[in-house]
Amino acid sequence: MELIAIARNDPRWKDIYDFIAACGKAQNPRSLVVEMFNNLGALCPYDQAMAYFFDGNGKICGQHLINISESWSSAYLGYYVDAGSQRYSCYADQSDQRFAVAPNVIDWDSAPSDEFILNYIRPRGLKYSCGFALFDMNGCYRTMIALDRVRKQSFSDDELTSLRLLIPLLNDLHKNFFYQGFGANAIRRATLETARLTDREIEIVDLLCRGLSPANIGHILHITSSTTYRHIANIYKKLEVSSQRDLLARLYRQES
Repeated sequence: MELIAIARNDPRWKDIYDFIAACGKAQNPRSLVVEMFNNLGALCPYDQAMAYFFDGNGKICGQHLINISESWSSAYLGYYVDAGSQRYSCYADQSDQRFAVAPNVIDWDSAPSDEFILNYIRPRGLKYSCGFALFDMNGCYRTMIALDRVRKQSFSDDELTSLRLLIPLLNDLHKNFFYQGFGANAIRRATLETARLTDREIEIVDLLCRGLSPANIGHILHITSSTTYRHIANIYKKLEVSSQRDLLARLYRQES
């Protein structure tokens, strides 16, 4: 509420309101990014932009590029993301909440020269980049955003203030896509049919439906691997399936 009150007292409130209204129509993370890129120009203009989408295990599962050749993205993901310093890697700590509240701005002309700067940033003509992340309900980033400028004009204080207002609101919208996602209704139906799943088992099935591995599920729920696999074995037995693939197939059938 405090954030909304600040926005309403801001002279750009109408632009912020229109932006959030447009983004509120999104049905999934990709359409949210599309709306965001389409409507951000009035508040924070950019020359190029990219978004990477991550699955529940922290692996890139999609991208959306604006005014950027796919060859540049392929070069980054195929080599530079793991080359040398991890300073510019999109594989940061997936639970680093700093990216959820404020943008990170890089002045490329002032950045220490290395292979990445010389062979990737300079040929692209980038002068400034502004990045932030959108998280899921478990506190892990699932979408990484970069706004780039080739113009010799840094992001202004007003533009960064707009982003500081927008990023928490975007995260609220984004988290909704991962809250009681595809698995929720299916889990409820399966639970009603079997009447045997515990609350913890329902929680684990929900995370499995979101694509998380057993190792990551154990990390999120703060339980050991052996405990996680014991729960999964019990789930398989109660739902009469023999694998995660069979489990998802059954839930998909019940959801349709």
